[in-house]
Amino acid sequence: MNQLIPFVVMFIGMVASGLDTGQLVAGVLQENQTTNGSSEKTANESLAGTNDGFQSGGQSLANPVKYNWRVGVQIKAGKSSATNFLVTIPVPTNWPEQRVELLKESVPAEIRSVKHRSLNSGVEQLVIEIPRIAANRLVELSMLYQVTVGKVSAPDNPELLQISKKLPREAKEYLGVGPQITYRNSKLRNQVKQLISEPETDWEKIQSIFDWVRDNIELADGEGEGEDEDSIHTFRQRQGSAEDLVGLFVAMCRAAKVPARVVWVEGHSYAEFMLVDEQGQHHWFPCQVAGLREFGSVSEPRIILQKGDNIKVPEKEQRQKFVAEFVKGSGKAKPQVRFIRDLLPADN
Repeated sequence: MNQLIPFVVMFIGMVASGLDTGQLVAGVLQENQTTNGSSEKTANESLAGTNDGFQSGGQSLANPVKYNWRVGVQIKAGKSSATNFLVTIPVPTNWPEQRVELLKESVPAEIRSVKHRSLNSGVEQLVIEIPRIAANRLVELSMLYQVTVGKVSAPDNPELLQISKKLPREAKEYLGVGPQITYRNSKLRNQVKQLISEPETDWEKIQSIFDWVRDNIELADGEGEGEDEDSIHTFRQRQGSAEDLVGLFVAMCRAAKVPARVVWVEGHSYAEFMLVDEQGQHHWFPCQVAGLREFGSVSEPRIILQKGDNIKVPEKEQRQKFVAEFVKGSGKAKPQVRFIRDLLPADN
C-alpha cells in the first residue's frame, strides 16, 4: 500500500548571493516537522510598527525610490493529491528608511489562511496554510508590494556619537554570536583592541575596523558563489565573499562592544552599527563593507528584505542567519515547488 510521505522543501541559498528571482527550489528533505506558535496577524493588517523601534542615523525616506516587489509560491501536485501544506515566505517590512504597502494579492480557493508572522529582529513572514491540492493541480499565491526606500545620509557631527554604555534590551541580541558570525578567537579580539586603541572618537574607532576589513580581507573571485564561511575562517584566511566581509565586520564590532548586524537587500548585503547621541537616542548607521566604499551612508537605495543575522524560526531547530522560504506537506509524490521573487517596474 502506498503511504503518505511527509516532505519539506526549502529555498537553497541567500539573496545576497545573487540568486535569480523566481529561482526553482533546489532541495527536498524527507522529514516531518511541526510548527510553534508565534506572533501572527492576518495578511491585510498593516505592516507598520514591525521595525525594531530605533532611529536611522540619516534622513528617513530622503530622495525616495519606489519599487514593486512580487513574492509568492507555485505548487503543482503530482499524480496524486497532496495535503497539509505549510508555507512561509519572508516579506519586506517598514524601517525608518523604508515604507511597504500591499498593492495586490492573489489567493486561490485552495488556501485556508494567510497570516503575517513577526520574528525577532523585525523579520516578517507570510504564513500560508493549504489543506489539499488535487492531483496535477497548480496552485499559485502571490503578493505585490510597493516598497519605497530612501537614501541614508551620514551624520553631520559624528564625533559627538558614542558607544552606548547602557543598551536597550532589544539591542543586546546584536552583541552576541550567531550563525557564521563569532568573535570567540583571541587573535581576532586582539586585532580589534589594537584597531580601537588609537582613534580618539568612537566613530573613528568603528571606522578603523571598517577600513581594516576592506584593506586586509581580499574579496574572493565569484563573490556571490560557493559556500559562505564563518567570521573566524574569513579572518584567518584573509579572504572571503562579500557576505563574509560583512559578517567579519559585524563580528569585530561586537568584539568592541558595538551592536552591529547584517542588512539583507535585494541582490546584496551590508552592515549597520549602533551608536548613541548626546540626548541618549540610539541610532543605526549603515556601511558598505564590500563594493562601493560608504561609511555611515547609503547612496543607492535597494529593497531591504531583512535586518539581523540570528533569527529564531519556529520551523527550524537552529537559528538562521537569513530567513529563507519554506514548504512542508504530505503526499504520495513530491510536488513541484517554485518560489517567486520578482522586481517589477514602479512609477517614481
